[in-house]
Amino acid sequence: MKGIALSAALALAVLLVGIAEAKSRTPMQRSPQRKTAVEGSREVPSGCCIKDVDTDGDGVADRLDRCPNTPPGCHVDDYGCPWDSDQDGVCDGLDQCPDTPLGSKVDRRGCDAAQLAARGLPRAEAPESRSTPPAAAPAPKTTAPQSEVERKLIATGEIRLENVYFDTDKATLLPESESSLDEAGQVLEKFSGLRIEVQGHTDTRGTAKHNQRLSQARAETVRDYLSSHFHLDPSNLIARGYGESRPEVKEKNDEDRHRNRRVVLKVLNPDALPRGIEVKN
Repeated sequence: MKGIALSAALALAVLLVGIAEAKSRTPMQRSPQRKTAVEGSREVPSGCCIKDVDTDGDGVADRLDRCPNTPPGCHVDDYGCPWDSDQDGVCDGLDQCPDTPLGSKVDRRGCDAAQLAARGLPRAEAPESRSTPPAAAPAPKTTAPQSEVERKLIATGEIRLENVYFDTDKATLLPESESSLDEAGQVLEKFSGLRIEVQGHTDTRGTAKHNQRLSQARAETVRDYLSSHFHLDPSNLIARGYGESRPEVKEKNDEDRHRNRRVVLKVLNPDALPRGIEVKN
Protein backbone atom coordinates (compact mmCIF):
# COMPACT_ATOMS: atom_id res chain seq x y z
CA MET A 1 0.00 0.00 0.00
CA LYS A 2 2.87 2.37 0.82
CA GLY A 3 4.35 1.71 -2.64
CA ILE A 4 1.04 2.53 -4.35
CA ALA A 5 0.66 5.72 -2.33
CA LEU A 6 4.22 6.77 -3.17
CA SER A 7 3.67 6.13 -6.89
CA ALA A 8 0.46 8.15 -6.83
CA ALA A 9 2.22 11.04 -5.07
CA LEU A 10 5.04 11.03 -7.63
CA ALA A 11 2.57 10.97 -10.50
CA LEU A 12 0.70 13.94 -9.02
CA ALA A 13 3.97 15.86 -8.58
CA VAL A 14 4.94 15.24 -12.22
CA LEU A 15 1.51 16.41 -13.36
CA LEU A 16 1.72 19.63 -11.32
CA VAL A 17 5.21 20.38 -12.65
CA GLY A 18 3.97 19.87 -16.21
CA ILE A 19 1.06 22.23 -15.64
CA ALA A 20 3.37 24.85 -14.13
CA GLU A 21 5.77 24.61 -17.07
CA ALA A 22 2.94 24.93 -19.56
CA LYS A 23 1.67 28.06 -17.84
CA SER A 24 5.16 29.59 -17.72
CA ARG A 25 5.86 29.21 -21.42
CA THR A 26 6.22 32.49 -23.25
CA PRO A 27 3.55 32.85 -25.94
CA MET A 28 5.16 32.78 -29.36
CA GLN A 29 4.23 33.99 -32.80
CA ARG A 30 5.07 32.35 -36.10
CA SER A 31 7.28 35.16 -37.40
CA PRO A 32 8.94 38.24 -35.90
CA GLN A 33 7.29 41.64 -35.83
CA ARG A 34 9.39 44.63 -36.79
CA LYS A 35 9.18 48.27 -35.85
CA THR A 36 7.65 50.72 -38.25
CA ALA A 37 9.91 53.21 -39.98
CA VAL A 38 8.86 55.85 -37.47
CA GLU A 39 9.48 53.61 -34.45
CA GLY A 40 12.82 52.51 -35.84
CA SER A 41 14.01 56.12 -35.99
CA ARG A 42 13.47 56.67 -32.28
CA GLU A 43 16.95 55.83 -31.10
CA VAL A 44 18.21 57.16 -27.80
CA PRO A 45 21.32 59.29 -28.45
CA SER A 46 24.63 58.05 -27.06
CA GLY A 47 25.48 59.58 -23.72
CA CYS A 48 21.78 60.15 -23.00
CA CYS A 49 20.47 60.34 -19.47
CA ILE A 50 18.34 57.22 -19.88
CA LYS A 51 19.67 54.03 -18.31
CA ASP A 52 17.86 51.16 -19.97
CA VAL A 53 17.38 47.93 -18.06
CA ASP A 54 17.03 44.59 -19.86
CA THR A 55 16.05 42.07 -17.18
CA ASP A 56 15.67 39.04 -19.45
CA GLY A 57 18.79 39.88 -21.50
CA ASP A 58 17.05 39.63 -24.89
CA GLY A 59 18.41 42.95 -26.17
CA VAL A 60 15.13 44.87 -25.74
CA ALA A 61 14.83 47.33 -22.84
CA ASP A 62 12.23 46.49 -20.19
CA ARG A 63 10.27 49.68 -20.85
CA LEU A 64 9.75 48.60 -24.47
CA ASP A 65 9.65 44.80 -23.95
CA ARG A 66 6.16 43.38 -24.57
CA CYS A 67 7.26 39.84 -23.61
CA PRO A 68 9.30 39.95 -20.39
CA ASN A 69 11.05 36.85 -19.01
CA THR A 70 11.92 35.46 -22.45
CA PRO A 71 14.05 32.28 -22.06
CA PRO A 72 17.76 32.88 -22.75
CA GLY A 73 18.76 32.03 -26.32
CA CYS A 74 15.37 32.63 -27.95
CA HIS A 75 15.35 34.83 -31.03
CA VAL A 76 13.14 37.86 -30.37
CA ASP A 77 11.61 40.54 -32.56
CA ASP A 78 11.83 44.31 -32.13
CA TYR A 79 9.28 44.15 -29.30
CA GLY A 80 11.14 41.50 -27.31
CA CYS A 81 8.77 38.64 -28.22
CA PRO A 82 10.12 35.22 -29.27
CA TRP A 83 8.89 33.50 -32.40
CA ASP A 84 8.48 29.85 -33.33
CA SER A 85 8.53 29.41 -37.12
CA ASP A 86 7.53 25.72 -37.10
CA GLN A 87 5.00 26.19 -34.27
CA ASP A 88 6.25 23.23 -32.23
CA GLY A 89 6.39 25.16 -28.97
CA VAL A 90 10.19 25.59 -28.91
CA CYS A 91 11.38 29.06 -29.85
CA ASP A 92 13.72 29.72 -32.75
CA GLY A 93 17.23 29.95 -31.35
CA LEU A 94 16.69 27.00 -29.01
CA ASP A 95 15.00 24.72 -31.57
CA GLN A 96 17.55 22.15 -32.75
CA CYS A 97 15.12 20.64 -35.27
CA PRO A 98 13.52 23.38 -37.39
CA ASP A 99 10.69 22.64 -39.81
CA THR A 100 9.06 20.03 -37.54
CA PRO A 101 5.70 18.96 -39.07
CA LEU A 102 2.77 20.80 -37.46
CA GLY A 103 1.22 18.80 -34.61
CA SER A 104 4.28 16.60 -34.02
CA LYS A 105 5.28 15.62 -30.51
CA VAL A 106 8.67 17.09 -29.73
CA ASP A 107 11.11 17.07 -26.84
CA ARG A 108 12.58 20.12 -25.19
CA ARG A 109 15.00 20.53 -28.12
CA GLY A 110 12.10 20.82 -30.59
CA CYS A 111 12.77 17.40 -32.19
CA ASP A 112 10.19 14.69 -32.87
CA ALA A 113 10.96 10.94 -32.85
CA ALA A 114 11.74 10.79 -36.58
CA GLN A 115 14.15 13.73 -36.41
CA LEU A 116 15.92 12.24 -33.39
CA ALA A 117 16.34 8.91 -35.20
CA ALA A 118 17.61 10.59 -38.38
CA ARG A 119 20.23 12.52 -36.45
CA GLY A 120 21.15 9.65 -34.17
CA LEU A 121 20.29 11.72 -31.14
CA PRO A 122 19.15 10.14 -27.88
CA ARG A 123 15.67 10.97 -26.65
CA ALA A 124 16.24 13.45 -23.85
CA GLU A 125 12.75 13.15 -22.42
CA ALA A 126 9.28 11.97 -23.25
CA PRO A 127 7.94 13.93 -26.23
CA GLU A 128 5.41 16.61 -25.45
CA SER A 129 2.20 17.09 -27.40
CA ARG A 130 2.19 20.20 -29.59
CA SER A 131 -1.10 19.52 -31.36
CA THR A 132 -2.38 22.97 -30.42
CA PRO A 133 -0.24 25.83 -31.75
CA PRO A 134 0.93 28.29 -29.09
CA ALA A 135 -1.00 31.52 -28.72
CA ALA A 136 0.24 34.61 -30.51
CA ALA A 137 2.22 37.18 -28.57
CA PRO A 138 -0.15 39.25 -26.44
CA ALA A 139 -0.80 42.91 -27.18
CA PRO A 140 0.45 45.37 -24.57
CA LYS A 141 -2.00 45.56 -21.67
CA THR A 142 -3.44 48.86 -20.52
CA THR A 143 -2.54 49.20 -16.87
CA ALA A 144 -3.44 51.63 -14.15
CA PRO A 145 -1.38 54.85 -14.04
CA GLN A 146 1.98 54.25 -12.36
CA SER A 147 2.76 57.86 -11.43
CA GLU A 148 1.08 61.15 -10.62
CA VAL A 149 2.20 62.58 -13.96
CA GLU A 150 0.65 59.67 -15.85
CA ARG A 151 -2.54 59.97 -13.80
CA LYS A 152 -2.85 63.66 -14.71
CA LEU A 153 -2.21 62.96 -18.39
CA ILE A 154 -4.99 60.37 -18.57
CA ALA A 155 -7.42 62.36 -16.41
CA THR A 156 -6.94 65.81 -17.96
CA GLY A 157 -5.21 65.30 -21.30
CA GLU A 158 -2.27 67.47 -20.32
CA ILE A 159 0.84 67.64 -18.15
CA ARG A 160 1.76 70.87 -16.42
CA LEU A 161 5.53 70.61 -16.08
CA GLU A 162 6.61 71.49 -12.58
CA ASN A 163 10.15 72.49 -11.65
CA VAL A 164 11.24 73.31 -15.19
CA TYR A 165 13.57 76.31 -15.06
CA PHE A 166 15.37 78.48 -17.62
CA ASP A 167 18.09 81.10 -17.43
CA THR A 168 16.55 84.50 -16.74
CA ASP A 169 15.00 85.93 -19.90
CA LYS A 170 16.47 83.05 -21.96
CA ALA A 171 15.41 79.67 -23.34
CA THR A 172 18.37 77.77 -21.85
CA LEU A 173 17.27 74.90 -19.60
CA LEU A 174 18.84 74.68 -16.16
CA PRO A 175 20.13 71.25 -15.02
CA GLU A 176 17.54 70.99 -12.24
CA SER A 177 14.83 70.82 -14.92
CA GLU A 178 15.90 67.38 -16.19
CA SER A 179 14.16 65.37 -13.47
CA SER A 180 10.73 66.79 -14.32
CA LEU A 181 11.31 66.52 -18.08
CA ASP A 182 12.54 62.92 -17.80
CA GLU A 183 9.47 61.90 -15.81
CA ALA A 184 7.18 63.42 -18.44
CA GLY A 185 9.16 61.89 -21.31
CA GLN A 186 8.97 58.39 -19.81
CA VAL A 187 5.18 58.73 -19.50
CA LEU A 188 4.78 59.97 -23.09
CA GLU A 189 6.77 56.98 -24.38
CA LYS A 190 3.94 54.73 -23.16
CA PHE A 191 1.50 56.53 -25.48
CA SER A 192 3.54 57.01 -28.64
CA GLY A 193 0.47 57.77 -30.77
CA LEU A 194 -0.30 61.01 -28.94
CA ARG A 195 0.13 64.35 -30.68
CA ILE A 196 1.42 66.86 -28.15
CA GLU A 197 1.42 70.63 -28.20
CA VAL A 198 4.33 71.89 -26.10
CA GLN A 199 2.99 75.20 -24.80
CA GLY A 200 5.21 77.98 -23.50
CA HIS A 201 3.72 80.70 -21.24
CA THR A 202 5.22 83.76 -19.55
CA ASP A 203 4.19 86.27 -16.95
CA THR A 204 3.26 89.87 -17.83
CA ARG A 205 6.62 91.48 -17.20
CA GLY A 206 8.18 92.83 -20.40
CA THR A 207 6.46 93.63 -23.67
CA ALA A 208 3.90 91.27 -25.20
CA LYS A 209 6.07 90.89 -28.32
CA HIS A 210 9.14 89.95 -26.30
CA ASN A 211 7.17 87.49 -24.15
CA GLN A 212 5.75 85.85 -27.26
CA ARG A 213 9.24 85.25 -28.68
CA LEU A 214 10.56 84.02 -25.33
CA SER A 215 7.69 81.57 -24.78
CA GLN A 216 8.10 80.18 -28.30
CA ALA A 217 11.84 79.65 -27.80
CA ARG A 218 11.28 77.92 -24.46
CA ALA A 219 8.58 75.66 -25.92
CA GLU A 220 10.98 74.67 -28.72
CA THR A 221 13.72 73.91 -26.19
CA VAL A 222 11.44 71.54 -24.26
CA ARG A 223 10.22 69.93 -27.48
CA ASP A 224 13.79 69.34 -28.65
CA TYR A 225 14.78 67.85 -25.28
CA LEU A 226 11.88 65.36 -25.31
CA SER A 227 12.36 64.31 -28.93
CA SER A 228 16.13 63.82 -28.55
CA HIS A 229 16.08 61.97 -25.22
CA PHE A 230 13.06 59.69 -25.66
CA HIS A 231 11.49 57.33 -28.19
CA LEU A 232 9.00 59.92 -29.48
CA ASP A 233 8.09 60.85 -33.03
CA PRO A 234 9.31 64.45 -33.49
CA SER A 235 6.45 65.10 -35.92
CA ASN A 236 4.00 64.49 -33.04
CA LEU A 237 5.53 67.28 -30.93
CA ILE A 238 4.45 70.82 -31.80
CA ALA A 239 6.03 73.81 -30.03
CA ARG A 240 3.85 76.87 -29.58
CA GLY A 241 4.47 79.99 -27.50
CA TYR A 242 1.51 81.88 -26.06
CA GLY A 243 3.46 84.59 -24.27
CA GLU A 244 1.35 86.31 -21.62
CA SER A 245 -1.96 85.77 -23.46
CA ARG A 246 -3.18 82.81 -21.35
CA PRO A 247 -2.49 83.54 -17.67
CA GLU A 248 -3.68 81.02 -15.09
CA VAL A 249 -4.16 83.69 -12.43
CA LYS A 250 -4.35 87.47 -12.24
CA GLU A 251 -0.91 88.66 -11.20
CA LYS A 252 -0.69 90.43 -7.86
CA ASN A 253 2.66 89.20 -6.59
CA ASP A 254 5.73 87.09 -7.41
CA GLU A 255 3.87 83.88 -6.58
CA ASP A 256 1.22 84.69 -9.20
CA ARG A 257 3.90 85.50 -11.78
CA HIS A 258 5.65 82.22 -11.03
CA ARG A 259 2.35 80.42 -11.54
CA ASN A 260 1.86 81.98 -14.96
CA ARG A 261 5.40 81.14 -16.11
CA ARG A 262 4.93 77.53 -17.16
CA VAL A 263 5.30 74.85 -19.81
CA VAL A 264 2.31 72.60 -20.53
CA LEU A 265 2.16 69.41 -22.62
CA LYS A 266 -1.32 69.41 -24.15
CA VAL A 267 -2.74 66.32 -25.91
CA LEU A 268 -4.24 67.30 -29.27
CA ASN A 269 -5.86 63.90 -29.93
CA PRO A 270 -7.38 62.90 -26.56
CA ASP A 271 -9.23 59.97 -28.18
CA ALA A 272 -5.85 58.20 -28.34
CA LEU A 273 -5.60 58.16 -24.55
CA PRO A 274 -6.54 54.87 -22.84
CA ARG A 275 -10.13 54.44 -21.73
CA GLY A 276 -11.74 52.38 -19.02
CA ILE A 277 -9.02 53.11 -16.46
CA GLU A 278 -10.06 54.18 -12.97
CA VAL A 279 -8.15 57.33 -12.09
CA LYS A 280 -8.19 58.06 -8.38
CA ASN A 281 -7.68 61.57 -7.09
